[in-house]
Amino acid sequence: MKQLLVDDVGEFGLIRRIMHDFIFRPELLVVGPGDDGAVYRTPGGYDQVISTDTMVEGIHFTRKTMSPFDVGYHLAASNFSDMAAMGAEAVGFVLSIALPGDLPLSWVDRFYDGLRACCRKYRVNLLGGDVTGSTKGLILTGTVTGMVPEGKAVTRSGARQGDIIFVTGTAGDSAAGLYALLHDMGEEWPSLTVRHQRPEPQIPLGILLRKAGAHALNDISDGLSREWNEIAKASGVELEIELEKVPLSEAVRALAERVHRDPLTWALNGGEDYQLTGTISPSDFDTIKKEMPITPVGRVVKKPGTGVYVWRHGQRRLLQAKGFDHFEK
Repeated sequence: MKQLLVDDVGEFGLIRRIMHDFIFRPELLVVGPGDDGAVYRTPGGYDQVISTDTMVEGIHFTRKTMSPFDVGYHLAASNFSDMAAMGAEAVGFVLSIALPGDLPLSWVDRFYDGLRACCRKYRVNLLGGDVTGSTKGLILTGTVTGMVPEGKAVTRSGARQGDIIFVTGTAGDSAAGLYALLHDMGEEWPSLTVRHQRPEPQIPLGILLRKAGAHALNDISDGLSREWNEIAKASGVELEIELEKVPLSEAVRALAERVHRDPLTWALNGGEDYQLTGTISPSDFDTIKKEMPITPVGRVVKKPGTGVYVWRHGQRRLLQAKGFDHFEK
């Protein structure tokens, strides 16, 4: 039997095919997908938050590293993670996709299955979007809207002298999982590959940290070295980190030992962990540490100040931002 392609059903046939199971919070919806625009409401006393993220075939994923379901889940999760980094709740999602005409319809079906699974888990309404053709592979852009109590959004610019610098969960798992996939070792390291293919945005932790009084937040999308430098620059502070305290999973350590790599390289420069890092006062840290997986890794030592300095093996050095950069040569 011939495999159906996108070209076989056309733009509007494809839209009819995917238009189902989009709404998970109907109380926030006025006009749903299918019109020229969706209309949603934000409850009184809340600010709106918006962010966007794109995945491009060959840069963010390949057919070898992610299944169609993974791509859909990952696209939603990466967008929702930006809400977590603001201490906000994700509530709406709009999708714009460019697809080659020879793409199997089964790929599109599974992509939307993954997208819906992530939206369902985090109760985010899929409000619609746009479908167009592509001659250069898959280009997938998501835009997420969120809400946060008025004046309470947590930014990168609020770090204060004396704050503790923290990391939630573990870092480096996604980059290590990608390494395993690219080197045909994925089946040996499932706990790492799933962190790369289907990351979990830390929305509940972001909300807890906002309520606990976190002064600055960033999600770990481009690696800790870049996230810490962004906080230092935005806040005008100097950060001091003890690299031995960076939380690494046993699987990351084991794979690094197997392939003779420094596991901290994955944590510092790998990205796509979608955990959170930021700063909080010592007293508020003591209050929150029993409620979540959170690790203190350093201090804000100067304000005003600039830069990130790290200690390792008794030596202090400046940490450059070496996380993923799309335009770095």
